Amino acid sequence: MISLKPIYRPSIFLAIPTLGVVSTAISVRLLQWVTSGKYRIKYFPLENVRPIDKARNVCHREFLKEDYDYLFFLDGRVVPQVDVLDKLIAANKDIVSSTVQTLQAFEGAPRLVPVAMRKAEGGFKPHFGEGLERVDATTMACTLIKRKVMEAVGKRAFQHTMIDEWGTTGYSEDFYFCERARGAGFEIWNDYTQLASHFKDTDMKTVNDLMVIAYKEGKDNG
Repeated sequence: MISLKPIYRPSIFLAIPTLGVVSTAISVRLLQWVTSGKYRIKYFPLENVRPIDKARNVCHREFLKEDYDYLFFLDGRVVPQVDVLDKLIAANKDIVSSTVQTLQAFEGAPRLVPVAMRKAEGGFKPHFGEGLERVDATTMACTLIKRKVMEAVGKRAFQHTMIDEWGTTGYSEDFYFCERARGAGFEIWNDYTQLASHFKDTDMKTVNDLMVIAYKEGKDNG
């Protein structure tokens, strides 16, 4: 009798902390990933747990109860490219994120900036990279983490931390986690070829300002 070895499939604990709303496009992505047969996925949509650091700590705790290879954090309004799992797994990094942009004031004007940072004078600064690059901190909005990292960082790995007396300056829960992970000897990477969609509320004036900036930069470079 011929004995066939089972085909290895990466096992992924997909954690989505939400307030009960997940983008329809995420459901489409999940269906595509599951039906591809490439992975063993547990879908863990954690609803109505706040603040967000508590929610992520719950995901961490529940992940460690299971036997999955990776913890994959995905925010409810972030939709990655369909091949994101292929690319992030192939990168073979301890912590690796897809690029997720946010809208913020940057150098005096509204900009789309990646939430992947390197340390600089005055704190973390957005790093505009290319390809797969090492960073000092990244968002957990679309991030794949190896099991050994989550085992090593210990409990309460996600915390909002304020470092000034007024509570106005500090780290978000994901940056705090990155500091813990780096302190435990792990590296953090971001894949700039993988740009996720990030659905946010904004106003048309801001969109217009962004278009004006892009047009001016295009003329200056043309």
